[in-house]
Amino acid sequence: MQTSRGTAVAAIAAMMALVSGCGSSSSDQSTASTGGVRATTADSPAATDQSASETDPTPASDASESVVTQPAATDVAVANGAGLAAGPVTYIALGDSLTAGDGDDTYQGYVGVIAAAIGTVAGREDVSVLNYGASGWDSTMMVDGQDGAPGQLGQAVDETGAAVAAGRAVLATVLIGSNDMWYVYEYGPPEGTPAENEDAAVETYRANLDRTVQALTDAGAVVVVGLPDDQSLRPAVADMSRLQYFLPDVTAEEVQQMAALAKRLDRVAQEVAAEHGALTVETDAPFWSDQSTMADDGIHPNKAGYAVFADLWLATIRGLL
Repeated sequence: MQTSRGTAVAAIAAMMALVSGCGSSSSDQSTASTGGVRATTADSPAATDQSASETDPTPASDASESVVTQPAATDVAVANGAGLAAGPVTYIALGDSLTAGDGDDTYQGYVGVIAAAIGTVAGREDVSVLNYGASGWDSTMMVDGQDGAPGQLGQAVDETGAAVAAGRAVLATVLIGSNDMWYVYEYGPPEGTPAENEDAAVETYRANLDRTVQALTDAGAVVVVGLPDDQSLRPAVADMSRLQYFLPDVTAEEVQQMAALAKRLDRVAQEVAAEHGALTVETDAPFWSDQSTMADDGIHPNKAGYAVFADLWLATIRGLL
């Protein structure tokens, strides 16, 4: 079946909404505050501005006034992977529905848990969060945008520059790839063989991730990349009758191919991260196949699952603090 990329996003997002009956939407610009942590789901410049002006009880510094007097990016962000400079932290998250926190009825997801954990570290109490995660987005949408919505990368680079100019250390996490895989099998070009479509997806993913990590690193962020998980472990995927109710064109054989494709994307992510001195996080874990830690949709973690997921990230991120 050949379908436009925009239709593909809508179909995947609709599947998630139907099977869960709840959850967060990437278009919601919601803010939450926990202690000293300022958290914003930022899908647009407007949401980003809201993070700076409405959720912080103290006036934010004016980036335009501090560009000349504040340290350069190389002074604020210590060598990528070596740690974050001391002081306040701006945490920027890029990704898909997992980053957006779909499945968590508190709308925090792993990003919220990570931000709260950073805020408990002495000297890191001032944490601002910009979450650009968008349900249904793949790596190309992350860098280029989709249906008029701006790409996450450009916004993240701009905010990194502003934060660095204001003397803040910047942590950026990137978790993308789930939809790169799904679209190969449900909406892949009919003219290519499965192997050719997989090869094309891998190279596209490499180019997009390389562009993302390089741009964020060059802007002054310390970057941590999540390795895409094995989709076949999720309850809604392991049960083919459940999966095919929403994605009738995906076969059991393709699910196993996707498990192998996840390993290929993992290798690409590791290679790209190594090239730019970024760190990686292995995201495969038993909680993906445990319905008690997954939302009703069988696709996304629930609050308890995201807490486990966040611990995987924090095992690496705490070393940067």
